[in-house]
Amino acid sequence: MTDPKKDAHNQSDGVVFYTGKTSPYLPQTERRSDGAYHRVPPPKKNDYVPAAKSTHRKVRPIFNVISIILSALLILSGSLCLVAYSYFNRINYANLSDASDAGNSQKNPSTDDKVNAYNGTLLNDPMILNIMLFGADTRKGQDSGQSDTMILFSIDTRHKKLKMLSLMRDTYVEVPGHENNKINSSFFYGGASLAVQAVQRNYGIKIDRYAVVDFKSFRNIIDTLGGIDVELREEEIDYINWQSWTNGQVDTRDEIDISSFEFHENEDGEYVTTVHLNGRQALWHARNRGQEGICSGDDYTRTLRQRTVMSILINRLKQSDLTTVMSIIYEIGPMITTNLKTSEITKLATNITTYLKYDIVAKSAPEFDNFGIDFYYDSLWINGYALECIVIYDWNSFRKKVADFVFEGIY
Repeated sequence: MTDPKKDAHNQSDGVVFYTGKTSPYLPQTERRSDGAYHRVPPPKKNDYVPAAKSTHRKVRPIFNVISIILSALLILSGSLCLVAYSYFNRINYANLSDASDAGNSQKNPSTDDKVNAYNGTLLNDPMILNIMLFGADTRKGQDSGQSDTMILFSIDTRHKKLKMLSLMRDTYVEVPGHENNKINSSFFYGGASLAVQAVQRNYGIKIDRYAVVDFKSFRNIIDTLGGIDVELREEEIDYINWQSWTNGQVDTRDEIDISSFEFHENEDGEYVTTVHLNGRQALWHARNRGQEGICSGDDYTRTLRQRTVMSILINRLKQSDLTTVMSIIYEIGPMITTNLKTSEITKLATNITTYLKYDIVAKSAPEFDNFGIDFYYDSLWINGYALECIVIYDWNSFRKKVADFVFEGIY
């Protein structure tokens, strides 16, 4: 009899295997019990089982196809990365040591911004990215200006929220290397670099990155987006028209015609109407803190308008596909100055569809309703002028409230 182990060892690709373990095509002999050999007829057709045909020749073509597809995907993804990099590289990069150039010629003092009176360290959370947004009041013919807008924008992946905290510009603080002053003066003295130091020193929050947009860039960004729709009261429309006329920016073709709108009562009992604003109009709305005889308001209502505009822009992005978002980034990139690196912006853009699903929460610091609790108003003598400031009663207690909003009880 044949040796099954030997036969199994001799099996190879292309060989037909059968039940008798010997070839059906060659004459075979078998030894009888008396020791003699006799010829054995070939096995019948059903006595053997054909081996499965080799798939070796089929696997290679399939493997080649897969390799080609993967290579194409890698090339495509590489091309997309290059395109994304070129898009994000249009954004003006300036680290904090260079950002002081936005201020005047005074040297930015060498200060230890790692220390604050709260607990000796700056509060931070690796799952929360804190970006300080500055709206620079740098006007034509000026090399420097104060920060008309100061919003701490937090991408909170821990609690899945986008947070906006308006730092009231008239808050009386310690400006590193300078006398105490309003918080917005820090941008004038040393640009974003000193302004970030001032925020960290007084509020105790680690600022991870910053971004600056001036008035002209803000207008261009809104126009690039095709304008925005905002609910306005009649007096707010009057304010936009009045400022535009006063500054010689419009004629009768460009003013907002109130008579063409129908007003309705909103949930706050105010009569409003939705108006489509271009960049110039949106800027005047965001800067509106009231004007006697034209529109009521103060700096609190101005920060509320600024956060409203920000929310509208975010919601606009929520309704856009990734291609549109990338196009927007490409167009507005040169209008923004930041210390976010291209690689960091690329990472944020990769996750932007996730971030845009987060809830938006916003408030001011201090809050208007906490007058007499967290702060009071006082006229203080600063640089030869009596300026009305927001004075914090107890900075330790106030910092804790700010931390509770940004970090939600982590500290």
